[in-house]
Amino acid sequence: MRFTIPQFIEHEAKIIGPLTFKQFVFVGIAALICFILYFSVSFELFLLGCIVLGGTSAAFAFLKIEGIPLPQVVSNFLKFSFSPKKYLWEKKEQKEPSLKKK
Repeated sequence: MRFTIPQFIEHEAKIIGPLTFKQFVFVGIAALICFILYFSVSFELFLLGCIVLGGTSAAFAFLKIEGIPLPQVVSNFLKFSFSPKKYLWEKKEQKEPSLKKK
């Protein structure tokens, strides 16, 4: 008897509520930093920092670009930017134009 085998089942388990572990870490670290900022800086700076940090952590946790998570996109960008590159250029042979009169 033949059985169908499921394919493309790369799925991260939801560990903490509706969030995966990676998403929870991004959001949790941002929340912890905002908590520390609340007690250490003025309210205006706290508010600005939390907006920037919250937006960044939400993007890293939930944003996907063409199905690829944002942390992997940033990682690929940094690897490409800082890795050594080798550029090869080969001069193509060109035929000399003939100056014959017809």
